Amino acid sequence: MVIFVARSIVLNPLPKMPEFDSSKAYAEQEEQVYFDDGREIEMLHFIYNKPDINEIRGSPEKVLAAIDEYGRQKKYLMNVGEDKGKIVTNLIAEVKPQVMVS
Repeated sequence: MVIFVARSIVLNPLPKMPEFDSSKAYAEQEEQVYFDDGREIEMLHFIYNKPDINEIRGSPEKVLAAIDEYGRQKKYLMNVGEDKGKIVTNLIAEVKPQVMVS
């Protein structure tokens, strides 16, 4: 996702990034394989087989948490994740861009 926020970056520098929490590290990245190798279907099975699947359904936060859990425990996923997601969300709320392109 690309967000046009150049004005804000010039006027309001981003705050210093917190230290990386290694417990949130994703699984090791395989040799230049990022998608279309079956991991997407494997992730669906991982989520559908969770004992709390009925609580996950209808909850975007829990869906994203389950995706992050798969990426940490099973196979590497190229996604934003919760920490960068908060940065992007806060930046959008602060800047209120009129145009966003993803």
